Amino acid sequence: MASDNNTEKKGVLSAGLAALAAAAVTPQVHAAPKPKAPGETKIVAVMAHDTNHNGVTQEYYMRTIFESKKDWRLIFARASSLFTPELIGDADLLVTARTGIADPIDLTADPLADSMREGAQLWTDENVKAIINNIRNRGMGFLALHCTIYSRNRDITDLLGIEPIMHNEVQPIWVRDTNQDHPITQGIGRFFINLDEQFAVVIKSEYSTTLFETTAMHDKRNAVGGWCLENGKGRIVGLLPGHTADPYRLPEYQEIVWRAAHWAMRRDIPPYPKAGKSI
Repeated sequence: MASDNNTEKKGVLSAGLAALAAAAVTPQVHAAPKPKAPGETKIVAVMAHDTNHNGVTQEYYMRTIFESKKDWRLIFARASSLFTPELIGDADLLVTARTGIADPIDLTADPLADSMREGAQLWTDENVKAIINNIRNRGMGFLALHCTIYSRNRDITDLLGIEPIMHNEVQPIWVRDTNQDHPITQGIGRFFINLDEQFAVVIKSEYSTTLFETTAMHDKRNAVGGWCLENGKGRIVGLLPGHTADPYRLPEYQEIVWRAAHWAMRRDIPPYPKAGKSI
């Protein structure tokens, strides 16, 4: 009988270990965010987690810039697979910094990984249709950062009203010619970014307003660095600095991001509470 009991216990133990092992390799099930509360501002962000951009840095600084907005809820989809049309169905603002490639690593896979699995693509036909619909027909704001211009999706490029130009090497950059007639950049002067990648665009939409230009120190190239426009009921802001962490540390750029988010949502723009302070 003792032998039978031991055999039974070993069987139970083996089954338990097998279940734990199976759980360890089963992708996590992610619950949908809680519904938007009355009076709450919902911001959905999909930042870069690829081999060229640091999504951790981007999320950290975005959250830090807006941490004083206690009624704003920032939801970061840390993998493209977590982004759905339902997620932005009641969002006030969408923020993206994503190219047109699939996520090199699926960050929703095993929490302890001994292998690498490629992730999903953000700019699917379904997602793009939902983004455009929410902007044009519902009035959702759109803040398109840095590498969003390389979505490799014609509909998104047309939505932004631009044509991307090949970028330069990482180098020191001046932000200059800030538009003193627009509330996003009014009162902000020229400032210096120690290291960044100078993306550039050709403005195609007659409804676009240039916010600032940049000058690359090594290449001596001048380029549009920020612009905004209205599309249907929505407002769009494109800001190209942000390949490195350096722009996000600067109080001038933080304030531009702060103002751009408010403007895109058609909100009054209060003074940036950290104006003049690096974070």
